[in-house]
Amino acid sequence: MLKTVIFALLPIIVTILLGMWAAHHGDFDEKDSNKLIKLIMNYALPMNVFAGIWGTPRKIIVEDIPLALWLLGSMFICYIVLSFVQTKIMKTSTNVATLRALSVADPSVPFIGSAVLPLIFGENLSAINIGISSLIINVVLLPFVFAALVSGDGNAKQDITIGARLMNSLKKPLVLSALLGFVLALLGLQMPTELESTFTVLGKSSGGVAMFATGIILFSKKIHFNKTIAISVLGKNVLFPAIVWGLMVIAGMPLSLQRIVIITLAIPTATMPTNLAIQYQVDESEMASIQLWSTVLSFVTLSSVMLMLG
Repeated sequence: MLKTVIFALLPIIVTILLGMWAAHHGDFDEKDSNKLIKLIMNYALPMNVFAGIWGTPRKIIVEDIPLALWLLGSMFICYIVLSFVQTKIMKTSTNVATLRALSVADPSVPFIGSAVLPLIFGENLSAINIGISSLIINVVLLPFVFAALVSGDGNAKQDITIGARLMNSLKKPLVLSALLGFVLALLGLQMPTELESTFTVLGKSSGGVAMFATGIILFSKKIHFNKTIAISVLGKNVLFPAIVWGLMVIAGMPLSLQRIVIITLAIPTATMPTNLAIQYQVDESEMASIQLWSTVLSFVTLSSVMLMLG
């Protein structure tokens, strides 16, 4: 099992380091990483997710409803609780509290998940997982996040409602592709096997390109380490998945469900908090540092979770 874990994570380590080296060498910069992210999120990953979900039999998708409920409940409750603790108890500003809570509640499923999950769970189940996680993040979490950021920014325009934010999220290619894939699969319109390569030729590049872009982003930011960052990284990589794991054990959930939920939640923090920090000029360095250390330490924490779950 240790050998499997090592060879599952090794491509991620190497590809991120290649991205950092390319940025150090001057071949790519932050603007290039933004273009790569657009390629991943608007083209490659939507095609891969659409093909994976549409190619999954309806019976299997229906059986994955508990997966969706556990991921939804875990991410949303984690975000709400941490936001409340930060703003009401620790008296942290709304914007900072929102991004810190999001950095713990939001695993990098479309990026790191698209590289590591297929190696463990196969293409179809991974596509369903990525699709569900993308819907939760874009349709549930982000409207609340944007509303909080706008309310906490005195200079921001407040004429954009949560409903408008939700509609904008629903227009994203990744969200649309996941929804369309689920609809077609649930209607029983199985994808012809001859069409699979039409979507996967570009789609399968999403994991590698995402890791490369992550390396560029991490090299481009000012990184530091302090107590606040350490607590956020510990919460994201260890405490959050550990608490959910304990709840699943108490609830008597099947081990197969525990595996995919906990490994998903143990994936390091997403790029979204860093991107929003840059957009709203809120502790950019702290969010980038959380992302870097969460990613680096995940080689230990994520592999430990994978070993413990078998």
